[in-house]
Amino acid sequence: MGSRLPADCLREIFEFLQDDTKSLHSFLLVNRLWCETTVPILWRNTKNWLLSKFNDKSTQILFTTLLSCLPEDSKKLLSDNGIIIPSPTAQPLLFEYAAFCRRLSYNDINYIIEVAIGDRRLSNSRKLYSKHLIKQEVFRMFLTRCSTIEFLDISDRSNTDVPLPYFTGAETSFLHLCELRCNTEIPPSIFYRMAQICRNIETLFIGYYPIDNEGLATLIEVQKKLKNFECQSQIRNTDRTEKPPCKNIASALATCSNKLINLAFGGDIIIIPSSTIAEIVNLQVLRLDFSRNLNEEILESLEFTAFPNLKVLKMGGILAPLIMLGRLIRRTRNNLENISLYGWATPETKPIGTFNRVVARCAPKLKYLTTWCYENNFTDIELILNSCEQLEGLTIRSLDNQLNGDILLRMLGNLNNETFSKLRIAGLWAFTPEGLKNFFEKRKKKNKSFSLYICDCYDEVDSCIEITKSHEKIIEKCKADGVLKNFKIEYDFTGDF
Repeated sequence: MGSRLPADCLREIFEFLQDDTKSLHSFLLVNRLWCETTVPILWRNTKNWLLSKFNDKSTQILFTTLLSCLPEDSKKLLSDNGIIIPSPTAQPLLFEYAAFCRRLSYNDINYIIEVAIGDRRLSNSRKLYSKHLIKQEVFRMFLTRCSTIEFLDISDRSNTDVPLPYFTGAETSFLHLCELRCNTEIPPSIFYRMAQICRNIETLFIGYYPIDNEGLATLIEVQKKLKNFECQSQIRNTDRTEKPPCKNIASALATCSNKLINLAFGGDIIIIPSSTIAEIVNLQVLRLDFSRNLNEEILESLEFTAFPNLKVLKMGGILAPLIMLGRLIRRTRNNLENISLYGWATPETKPIGTFNRVVARCAPKLKYLTTWCYENNFTDIELILNSCEQLEGLTIRSLDNQLNGDILLRMLGNLNNETFSKLRIAGLWAFTPEGLKNFFEKRKKKNKSFSLYICDCYDEVDSCIEITKSHEKIIEKCKADGVLKNFKIEYDFTGDF
């Protein structure tokens, strides 16, 4: 029956399932049309190669398939150096697999080669030379066969042994590069070469130790469409400094201040001055995820900066005080849609009420929120739900004292908010099976489904909520009735739904 679907329809369906590698692999076995439609999707992203049924045997198959795709001159070079290329099958390859790649990761290719070569009985120096030659020829193949590489990950700190931008074909393959993951320890010459080719990068990620890099700064400066910038930095104990270490990168970001809309910083150190963040006038997404008290330090330096277009505020690591977050929210011109606070914090009682009232007054377009409750005082939560008419999802965290979930559910059940449909509770809570049953009966009468998430993770106070067999019975009945859309106990608190 499936074989009668036109190829265009199959392609649309399979594209929708592009992240479901298990299903895509099963489609390969249906018939020739399904196979021909699936292969380009599976081979588009090197991550897909490692996600489904990944083991040593599958690694060897991937390895031999890649080597079989090499051009004849590359095969001869490897053969002349004693590297035998076994065929993955007795038949010729049905596809030129490498040509389908659009998202290329140095880390993935290097891992496949490392695992495949690792067990061979070669001297250490010979093994290293063989790995280098294979990587060189495999990457050369990708850059000559792939017409467009949209995503490139060279964030691995050992990737400089293969200077990709200097390979033949890089001028074409990297011309429309949209997303780059890298680190500041890559030689500036690599970035200078990329700056000659790549002018349309939209997303840039920097990882590992923060080292100012003039080549990377130049690459940033020449971008015409840079919208998203993220840096997750580590710091060596011997390199601790109180000053942002990347002045050239900071200056380059400032030249893109009108284009950038998404900023994310995290790790152990701030790599750029907070004044650079203040210059991003069109900022829509700000994510801070620092250890130590760097989140607070950044917000303090942005005390008088307005972000009129800010829609998403996310904070992990050590949270800044709620008073400071409230001040920032006041300066967002009522455009916030998501406030996700997933870091470590036990705020004092008084700032919680102030924070909640600020949210209710200054974020009327809010769709998702993380906040706290104390002493079974849910008045602020009711105020938020009545004021933020577009609110869809709410995460409520407790302090050190247990909260009565029945009171919360009773209040939520009586609300007329049309959009609210997701609740996460984290910390110390208690609710009875009867309270749960009554809440879902009210939702059923209104013909509104609901999703409930219970967070039981290490960074909350001694979690969490006891789920008895009576609770489970009600939960299963509500699922069967269609009123409980999702129920999940989570062990990783991200703040997102």
